[in-house]
Parts: sequence; structure tokens; C-alpha cells
Amino acid sequence: MDRNVPFTRNPTKLMYVLDSDLWKMLSILIQQEDYWDNAKKLNADGSFYKPMSEFAQIFRKKNLQDVRLMLQTLQSEGFIEVLYSKGGKQANYYRICWNKIEAYNDIPIPQLINNPMLKTTKRTTKKSIEDSTALYQQMENDSTILYQQDRDLIVRDCTTTIDNIQNINNNTTIDNTTSTKSLLHDAYKDRLDSLLSDYANESDYILALDMYSSIQNDIEYAGEHLSTDEIEQYQSQLQEISSNHEQRGWNIQLNESNVYNVKTPKNCKEFFGTIYRLLSNAELYISSDRWNDIAENTEKWIAHQRNNDIISYDHQQEAIEKVYNKLAS
Repeated sequence: MDRNVPFTRNPTKLMYVLDSDLWKMLSILIQQEDYWDNAKKLNADGSFYKPMSEFAQIFRKKNLQDVRLMLQTLQSEGFIEVLYSKGGKQANYYRICWNKIEAYNDIPIPQLINNPMLKTTKRTTKKSIEDSTALYQQMENDSTILYQQDRDLIVRDCTTTIDNIQNINNNTTIDNTTSTKSLLHDAYKDRLDSLLSDYANESDYILALDMYSSIQNDIEYAGEHLSTDEIEQYQSQLQEISSNHEQRGWNIQLNESNVYNVKTPKNCKEFFGTIYRLLSNAELYISSDRWNDIAENTEKWIAHQRNNDIISYDHQQEAIEKVYNKLAS
């Protein structure tokens, strides 16, 4: 019987190979590849962009590290590639490794069932993933090693009560309970101070968007090493700087003498009006050799409005399609 229900193509054999989170993540990536392929907007190398925040919303995960670990596992097992965008400063792009997936075609299902299931890497492992927002990749000198060693000492017993936390440093009082002061407490504070200073001084609105996401994640990681009061202070500073960027808006250099300021919309109607004016100005004043860059940056701006609940997912996809249809080279 035919049923009027939308379906996503999924590799049947991997249903018996991957755990539920990995299976769902791969299905989402395949659906996203299909979407851009049907819209004829898939990159020449087969890669596509999807914000980390969208993965988090789909999985109802507040901690982005949980999402990264799913992507990291699929990457390390060879099912996907994680690619940097230009300059490595933007969010990641993804490419599905179909050769790896096709390799399972000849393996009988009973054999797959008898083998161990591939499971999402646990948080305590913290292997590297190509994502510029991951703090443990960015710490300089031996900080990463110290962070892992410090963390390993604390998580030997998953129940981190006062009795089983090992006293590796001076004890300090946080939230009215005695806890262990991290070896990296001062290193994290110095890093966050430096990142917030750079973020406040960044004049490029699009780069500032990525900096915001990165700092937000860094503050989250720092929660294991700083007190609640310190974390709340940094979050407050981040929001204040972000508000300043939003008030200034996104300045696009149209030509040598003209700059167009893209205001932050307050609702969906303002959003589409802004998109219309942006594309009109781009077509009139910006040389065609810059259109691809403008389209990529506009896509980031659109994703930001989605993250701020200004528009729905459907409106986001509609707007992105309008942008690339107008500015296709």
C-alpha cells in the first residue's frame, strides 16, 4: 500500500552496525545531502554546511560536546569527513563517505549482528575532532595534556562526591561545597579573558558570529575548572558584547565608496525584508566575482537568525535557496 509519508534513504546494513545516536546522526546528514543535491547547491566536492546548533536542537542536547562526539565517532570510523571552510574560521562542512558505507553491502546481516556495535565515543575520551570551537584543541603548550590528566584523576569514579574526589591540589570552596581547584583554573581564565577581548574588538560581523559560538563552548568547558560565579560573569560579558555587535549590525562593503548595513531583524517579516534588500544591493553594487563569498556569509547570517528563533527551519531553508538562486555564479 502506498502511503503519503516522506522518507529518507538510509543504508540498511548500518542499522545493525551503529548505535541509535550514530544511526540518527548519519540519517540526518544523508537527508541534508539530499536536500542540497536536489536544490543543486551541493558543493563540487560533495560537502555541505550544517550549523552545530541545528544538530543540538534535533538531538535536544544542551551540551554541544555530546553532538561533537557523535560526529567525531562517525569521522573516526570513516563514515564522514569533517571539512574546514575557507581559512578554517567558519563552522564545519561535512561530506559523506559513500565508499565506506558501500563496503558493508557484502557483509551478511547475521555477521554484523554478531560483531560489537559501534557506539558513540564517551565524553571522558575527548579525542580530537576537526572543529575549531573545541577548547581542548586550542590550548597551547602542554595545557591539553594537563587538562586530560587533571580530568582523568577526577572521573575515575563517575560519582564525583566529596569523598571520592582526589585531592590533587589545594581545596577551595565553590557553591558552599568543598571541591578540587583545577590545575588549569588560571589558564582557562586567561584564555577566556583574551577571547572576550578579541571578540569585543572584532569589526567583522560574520567572524564575530563564529567567535561567539566558540567562546560559548569554551565557557561551557571551563565550567569544570571555574566557580559558578566566574562562569556566570563570563556568560554575562559574552551576552553584553554580543548585544553590541547586534546593535551595530553587519556592514557589507558594496564597492569602494558604499557600505550597506544589514540590521538585525526582530521578526520573520523584517527578516525577509532584510534578505530582499540585501540581495538587491548585492546584485546592483557588488561585482559578480564576490557573489559566492556574499552568499556564504549570508547563509551564516541566516543560520544566526534561526538560532535566535527569529525564523523557522522552513523559512531558513527557503531564504538560503533564495540567496543561492540569486547569487549563483
